[in-house]
Formats: sequence, C-alpha cells, structure tokens
Amino acid sequence: MRVRGSRVGVVGGSIAGCAAAIALRRLGCEVTVFERSSGALRDRGSGIAIPNPLRDEMIGAGYLPADYRCFEVAGRDWLVADGSAGGRLLWRQPGRASTNNWGVLWRGLRAQVPDACYRDDSRIARIEERESEVGLVLADGARHDFDIVVGADGYRSAVRLLLHPGSEPEFAGYILWRGNFPERELADRRVWEAVVHTGNWLTVCFDGGHGVMYPIPDFDDTGSSGGLRVNWAIYTPQPEELVLDEPTSIPPGQVAPEVLAHLDRLLERHFPEEVRPVFTSTSEDVSIQPIYDETIDSYVSDRIMLIGDAATVSRPHTGSGATKAMQDARLLEQLGGEHEHWEQLLAAYDADRTPAGQSLVELGRRIGRDQVERTPPWSDMTPDDFQAWTAATVEGTTSYLYQNLPSR
Repeated sequence: MRVRGSRVGVVGGSIAGCAAAIALRRLGCEVTVFERSSGALRDRGSGIAIPNPLRDEMIGAGYLPADYRCFEVAGRDWLVADGSAGGRLLWRQPGRASTNNWGVLWRGLRAQVPDACYRDDSRIARIEERESEVGLVLADGARHDFDIVVGADGYRSAVRLLLHPGSEPEFAGYILWRGNFPERELADRRVWEAVVHTGNWLTVCFDGGHGVMYPIPDFDDTGSSGGLRVNWAIYTPQPEELVLDEPTSIPPGQVAPEVLAHLDRLLERHFPEEVRPVFTSTSEDVSIQPIYDETIDSYVSDRIMLIGDAATVSRPHTGSGATKAMQDARLLEQLGGEHEHWEQLLAAYDADRTPAGQSLVELGRRIGRDQVERTPPWSDMTPDDFQAWTAATVEGTTSYLYQNLPSR
C-alpha cells in the first residue's frame, strides 16, 4: 500500500497528534485528526523542556513558527536547605535546554494543521482493525474508515490497548506536584530574578525527593512579546492523605484540602525560606500527577502505529514527553521520503522507535531510583560527587538534561 494518497486517521490531537498530522500531510496522506476535548488544550500551561537542537529543527522545518517563544536555560542549580534563608548551593550543573509552555507549544503545532483536518469534541468509542482498513467509530455512532490509524492518544491510549491487550502503565509509587502562575503574582522576587538573570533553573534536594522550578513563556494571544510564568514541580512519595484508585491525574482545583496541607508542611520543612515563594501557588493552581511508565515490544501492526506517550510511557525526569513525540513525527516524515509503501515505512519506524522508547523508560527509572526512591545524602555531596553520581545514573544512555558529564 502506497503512502502517498492513503487515508490516515490520527487518534488524539495534542502535541503528538498535531506533529504526526504535519508529517503525514507532507507525505501526501489524507489526514483526519480526532481530539476528544473541545478547546481545552490551548489553555494547558504546564512547563516542559526540549533540547535546543530539536527546537531549532522544528522551527527550521516549519513545524513551529519562526517567532515561537520559549525560555532558554543555561544550567541547573542544586540546592539544599541548611537553616539559612537562601539555602546552600551544592552544584551548578551546566546544560542548555529550552523550557516551554505546553499550551504555547501545542498552539504552534496546531496552527500548521488545517481546521478541515482537525475535529475536536470527537471521542472514539471503538476501533475496528480489519484486513483492508481500520474503522474508527465515534461516540455519536459515526464511522470513519482509514488505511492507517495513528495512536496519539497519550499514556492511557486506547490504540495501544488494541495492539497490546492488557497493557497498562505501572505506578512507580510516587507522585509529582505541579503548579504554575504568572510571574507578576510574585511578591518576593529575589530568587525568581536570579533565575531569570542567570538562566539556571533550580533543583531543591531533600530526603525522599526533590523539587524543580524554571521559567516558561506566558500565554500570548495579543501579538506582544508576553511575560513569563513560574513553573514548579516536586517529586515525593505518595502521601497517606492521597488515595489513587486508577492511573489518572488530579487537575487544578480538585486537590483535597488535607492533601494540600501535606504540601504546605513539605515546603516548610524542606525548602529554604527565600525559595518557597516560587514553589507556592493557590489551591486552584496545584495539580498532582502520579508517576507511571510502560514499555512495549512494538510500535506498529499492519495498519496501526503509535506515537509519543501512546507508545512507551517514560517518567517526567527525562524531560522527554513532547521531545519524543516530535522526534517520532520527524522520523516518520524522513522515512516517508525513503519508503513509498507503508509496509517498509512501518517496519523501519518500529526498528528505530521501539528500542529508543525502551531505553528512555529505563533512563527514567534510573533517575527516579536515584533522585526519589533512594536519595543520597545530598548535604554531604561535593560538586565532584554530584558529577560522578549523575554520570553513573545516565551511564550507557544519552540525555540533553545531563550534558558535560565525565565518563566513569
């Protein structure tokens, strides 16, 4: 079956789905994207990091606009509370990357997908894989048939379940607290202004976890340069007050008061006084993300392929959710230029992305082990100790978040 002229349905219209749609349209496919939400994606403000070379590639290749806004970080400051107001700097780790507003990144990709190809408020009720086509049946009963279906529907992917029945992300046993808010809401700006000036994002270390904070662009619908948002995240074991019955996140505004009280105690106990303001926001802004991961042994079948978190699910430590999705899409476009038929394209895509995804999941597990589950005696570590420790964590793999590390 030829790639050019084939009908392709994309399940999921977030970053992975939009990137896939751009790649597929460039290959001459007739693409339809089905997104279950209705307009909610544009307002997601979570922070994500991507490598600078990938950002430049996505702009140069026309996936993102030339004036795409991000915040470029130069490195990472690791701190520990020591009783002083500002805490103690343990290590200044070099490493350049771009921090992004999820919603701004999605809007940039979405702008390259024609409205006629993108259908929001379209929930898939059933997927029927046949010998000659794949049928997508919507919740309203409408049926759409395609030659190929791309699963871009995230870590709880229905398309993945079709390829791998019984597969389910595994809970790591700890959670990620998240929050972000406009910088103008900061009353105490000392730490914030230092971060913006140096470009070094913060990691606050404590027994059983750590917190990170970095700037991201604010939403900009006015055509002006826009401001920045304070984006923070804290990894901790699951609090006793928090009950998780299924793999799902708790959105802003729905975190119970007793659970928020646990966060307040955590900040009071483990975060330097001057640092706390950039890790604090209102109860309406705080969300909780249980940490899961999953590997699979194939990204494809005869007429189905997976992209982004719909395939392997890696822990956020790797800073790779959006990165992996965009890399998947770019490889898809590249392979489409090398292979005229889907059979060869899918085989080549699977041979590359499956081991890459598995390696990324393994890296996330190592980082989770060393930075949350079995944290070191942070306060006793020297900069040389930090370099050796992180080099051991990432040994045998590569990560743009851990550059310039000596080999062991």
